[in-house]
Amino acid sequence: MLNQDGDLNMQSFRNQIPQALAITDDTISLENDMLLGWTPKQDYSKLLTLNFNNQLNDQIILEASQNNKLIYVGFRPQDNNQMHKQYSNISSYPFKRSVTIINKPQLPFLGMNPISISRIKFNSIFESGNLDVVIQVSEYEYDLYMRVDGNTQGHTSWYNFELSGMKQGEKIQLNICNFTKLHSLYERGMKPFIWRSTTQEWLQGGENIQYKTSQNNNCLSFIIDCNQENELIKIAYCVPYTFSQLLEYCDELQKRCSHVKRKILCESLGGVQLPMLIFSKGKSTNKKCLIIQARIHPGESNSSWVMQGLMNYLSSQQAIKLFEKCIIKVIPMMNPDGVILGNYRTGFEGKDLNRKFKQNDGILYPTVQAMKSLVKKQYKKFQNNLIAFIDLHGHSIKKNVFIYGPEYALWDYNYYKCRILPKLLSQKTEMFRFYSSIFRISQSKKSTARGVFADLYDIVNCFTIETSNGNYYNQTQTIDFTTKNWLDMGWIIGETLIDMIDIQNEMDQIYNMKNDDNKRLNRFNKNQQLLKKKSIIDPNQIPFQNTKFQKLIEELKNDEDKMNQSFSEGNSDSLDDDEQLEEIIENKSEEIMKPKSYTSKPLISILYSSQKSKLESKYSPSHQKYSPQQTIMHSIELNQNKVYHPVNQQSILKKIASRTQSKKQNELSKYITNYMNQQFATIDFLECSFNLNQSIQQNIRSILPRPSTSQFEMLDEEKFTPIQGLNSSHYSGCKRHTRLHSNLTVNKQKKCRNIKRNQTKSPPHQINTNVRNSNMNNTQMNFEAMKLKCKMKIQHQPTKFSDSYHTKRPSIPPSFYSVRRHMIQRLKN
Repeated sequence: MLNQDGDLNMQSFRNQIPQALAITDDTISLENDMLLGWTPKQDYSKLLTLNFNNQLNDQIILEASQNNKLIYVGFRPQDNNQMHKQYSNISSYPFKRSVTIINKPQLPFLGMNPISISRIKFNSIFESGNLDVVIQVSEYEYDLYMRVDGNTQGHTSWYNFELSGMKQGEKIQLNICNFTKLHSLYERGMKPFIWRSTTQEWLQGGENIQYKTSQNNNCLSFIIDCNQENELIKIAYCVPYTFSQLLEYCDELQKRCSHVKRKILCESLGGVQLPMLIFSKGKSTNKKCLIIQARIHPGESNSSWVMQGLMNYLSSQQAIKLFEKCIIKVIPMMNPDGVILGNYRTGFEGKDLNRKFKQNDGILYPTVQAMKSLVKKQYKKFQNNLIAFIDLHGHSIKKNVFIYGPEYALWDYNYYKCRILPKLLSQKTEMFRFYSSIFRISQSKKSTARGVFADLYDIVNCFTIETSNGNYYNQTQTIDFTTKNWLDMGWIIGETLIDMIDIQNEMDQIYNMKNDDNKRLNRFNKNQQLLKKKSIIDPNQIPFQNTKFQKLIEELKNDEDKMNQSFSEGNSDSLDDDEQLEEIIENKSEEIMKPKSYTSKPLISILYSSQKSKLESKYSPSHQKYSPQQTIMHSIELNQNKVYHPVNQQSILKKIASRTQSKKQNELSKYITNYMNQQFATIDFLECSFNLNQSIQQNIRSILPRPSTSQFEMLDEEKFTPIQGLNSSHYSGCKRHTRLHSNLTVNKQKKCRNIKRNQTKSPPHQINTNVRNSNMNNTQMNFEAMKLKCKMKIQHQPTKFSDSYHTKRPSIPPSFYSVRRHMIQRLKN
């Protein structure tokens, strides 16, 4: 390469180049290279660059090195070959070797600081290890920082390191400072998992556990003690389960089990082969097929323990009768690259693999494409006998074990069929909680494995089994999870698969047989009125009446309300940064394009938020014409920050009432004038413990004149009975169902109108003053323009909430008619 700063003569440079020698051997030819192409001697295809872009950790290293507080720097491999070469010295997993490139070190040192005199030693340079930086704050306190996932800028939740050099009885405080999650099970009783050389068992431990949240990063602080001199202590987010550990287990499984075959599913992006275990016995004709995968997220190591417990059962003699009916294909680790590196959420590509099942990139996501090909191949072979796809995961926020399943309508037979497995699991073990399960595939989960396969192949038993990372609770206490619990849970899942297959087979036979009989009878049945009378009954309960499954079907139907109360899918580890940004943009665009519907609400309301939401959800009609009142309410909804809260308002009025008589009138007039001048302000005089004297009430009426009779006529369709502790105006917007309202005769409407007019003639001091100002000048108040509602306070005995609506027929939800109409149409067809 020429030096650009130099002044060289090109002609003289060319004269120095020697002449090319003539080819004397005629057997040498470039014909093959011209036809087949040229390939390098060394394979660069599997050499992947790894970047760990974390400005926080880099800044911490720079500042701590200047202050001589930096005592440890973790391993940041620059490519996958460097990572495999480093870890293969300790671990025993095979990998595809590629060319080695000598990289310049980017950090001041690797491991412990050579110039540090710290007695306590840290280490995370091993398979699945993750500890990036350690700063010594004081003699007995250390700040620790996790390494981000490779080729990402976040996902810091997995830590796995060891320390030694502590004295017996000594205690130190560790602060893991860069968690990205706002909430964690550490807030609900979970502790770090600790292994000691004295006990050689992973248990949750530590003292004074605190999870502190901040705007940028969150910190876990705990105190750890030493039981013996120079005790080796390992600390991790969850009990580690490495790729080498899986390969050793598979080797041992093949030796003791005769009905298992081991194959290679594919090769990962980092050059590691994924094992696949096939459990079967005899011929595969007329058998059902189940596919089970685990560990697509590297930080969910508890799912690998559950998978090992499941494989323990599948390799035992108790599972022989299961393989007489089905074939089970198991992929125990879908993301070995991330597991080896010590990632929490992603692999080498820097993306969440469980959000890439809609893509067809076999180069960037080879394991995802291999799983899609496997499911497609099995579906072509088994068709509807591909009865289950199960994905084992871990959960970092919720407790217990639970299921995410597909969504079916209540009148669909599959609604009950897909709930058999979780119901059986809840009956077998208290670790599984049926009411924490969610049977829905939200928009953000449609690109997951269960979302894609349920949509493409209509697999009814398409589940994600989530196992808590921390603990589970029963009716009396909360219990910490251990490796034994997870292994037992996997064994129970295997036992339950047999019961699920038997029950679903019997249910299918009963349903198909009775369904065919009903179709045959309906074909010759000419009395359509009889069908209409029977259409109100759930059609799925008809085939199972007077059978042993009748109680089970009724129980599953009644469980829906309890499951809705425990809904918390949003608290899961769901989205990576890119997909979360895309979802926010998509949701904003949907809100802009979606037409807004306004419901009839009272103009003046002093309900609290929880009470208000219950009333709106129960009594709001779906389609109504716009009215001036609704236009005002729409403006109020857009200016919620300007609405004054009644709780704060009540405290202000209490302060005014505590003043002296001379100051009461002045402060009260200022208070009313201030909020009358604010747009959409609310003035509520609640029925509280204090009383305003008559002079102050006269002052209120002088500022707020009494409305005319025409303004009261706006409420001619409503009749209210006061409820204790609440204003009668609370329910002005809660109208009766439109179908019932249309059945009222004209005479009844006139009677209601006359009753309301007579009620408005009560003395003026009984009026409950309540004003919402809309588009009002500062100098005058135009009540006619803003359609003010002021209702009389009627002195009646307090009644129940249901008695406050004056109607002779019960309130019927609008969904009843649509469901009934759907049932009639189904039976007609």
